[in-house]
Amino acid sequence: MILLVLVMVLIAFPASARADHLVLKNGDMLTGKVTSTSPSSVTIETDLAGRVTIKRDAIASLATSSPASGGVPPADAATWQGAINSGWNLSRGNAETATVSTYGTGTRLGPVDRLGLFGNYLFSNIGSGEEAVTTAKAMRGGARYDHDLTRRTFAFAFGEAERDPPQLLESRAVVGGGAGSHLRKTAMSQFNVFAGVSYARDRYIEVITTTVTTPTTPAPGAPATPPGQGGTPPGQARRGGTPPAVVRDETSRDLGELLIGEDWNQHLSDSLSVSQSFRYFSAFGNAQDSRLSFDLSLSAQLNGWLQWNVTMWDRYLNIPPAGGAVQNDLFIATGLGITFGGGGGGYNGADGPPRRR
Repeated sequence: MILLVLVMVLIAFPASARADHLVLKNGDMLTGKVTSTSPSSVTIETDLAGRVTIKRDAIASLATSSPASGGVPPADAATWQGAINSGWNLSRGNAETATVSTYGTGTRLGPVDRLGLFGNYLFSNIGSGEEAVTTAKAMRGGARYDHDLTRRTFAFAFGEAERDPPQLLESRAVVGGGAGSHLRKTAMSQFNVFAGVSYARDRYIEVITTTVTTPTTPAPGAPATPPGQGGTPPGQARRGGTPPAVVRDETSRDLGELLIGEDWNQHLSDSLSVSQSFRYFSAFGNAQDSRLSFDLSLSAQLNGWLQWNVTMWDRYLNIPPAGGAVQNDLFIATGLGITFGGGGGGYNGADGPPRRR
């Protein structure tokens, strides 16, 4: 008899240990198996009440011992989520063009902290062979760590690196930190403002400043130059805008900066989200020596692992280097991506997605 009781206890104990526990803010508790989650709700299968869907705003805590079986990690555990998106464009014939854009994010969410990673690569050229002209070639990446000081305030530290030869930027490395405030923070939306300081180390490509001249009209019957052939290499006069009169003579820049910015993340639905960030960097002692960065991303989760994404980047240098570089670089891309842990959240070097509690 005693042996039978022990066997029953051993059988029942693992079943209890494997159960998911959901505690509501009103003190009620549900025990069962979490079958699905979203930014706005959690669905749990219980023995007594059957399948129950609870709004996240009503949940005090959630713990599960089997995240791989469709549940979510315990409420006090850190989790990773992210996405890698890629877009391709290739044309041959009368038009010889190729464009590749790749963008990836990763965010580790903890109870009171967040680690965000991002990276992107853009390449585009026109023409082929020796006549090919590179029109875009940019690489950016970075990391940022946030730690909540209170429910409404947080401290952060970040590091970033980028390279953009068409903008005559050979390399830029930036480290910094500061503090910010969660002006809005819910399961579906988060809006933050922040300020801090940074140290930037820029290296520009040495290019002789050129004078832009008006091209002459070919004589009647003279062959025209096909697109992408006989073009001016990047860093010289051929630009999509007009170089400003004020330029920077130095080929390097090491300086401290004041940083202010904001970011916004919004889940429009369980499968559609938008994220945006804006940052302004101003050199200490010279407000004219400044730069701006703006990022906007719209993501649609097509299924559990496939995502469609539209991304826009804008980088502005108030005082660009000599050599004919224009001040503003704008890029818009769309493509499909692979996600893990619930999606990428759109981390762009500012604050990450809202906590999904």
